[in-house]
Amino acid sequence: MKKTKYEHGDLRVVFDDGVKEDLTARGKEIFIDEIHRLVESFGNKLLMTKASGPIDFTNKTSGINIVLDMEWVADDSAVVHVQQVNLDNPQPAAIVA
Repeated sequence: MKKTKYEHGDLRVVFDDGVKEDLTARGKEIFIDEIHRLVESFGNKLLMTKASGPIDFTNKTSGINIVLDMEWVADDSAVVHVQQVNLDNPQPAAIVA
């Protein structure tokens, strides 16, 4: 569990049971750090907007998605739970020319 301080508060990123183990078992250990960095890259915005609840990020090009859940533990402190990382059979979006 990693905690990062931002202008609008503190944010912790937590991988739910099985997510980290699944990525590691599939040889995708590098994705764990990448997911941390991805969430941290927009962490201040999540804190500033007071986002809460489920958040589904899907890459329009690759179809890969990450399901997060934002939980507030104090007015200036939140936890982002990484609930699912779907790398299987991504379905790329149609590219419109």
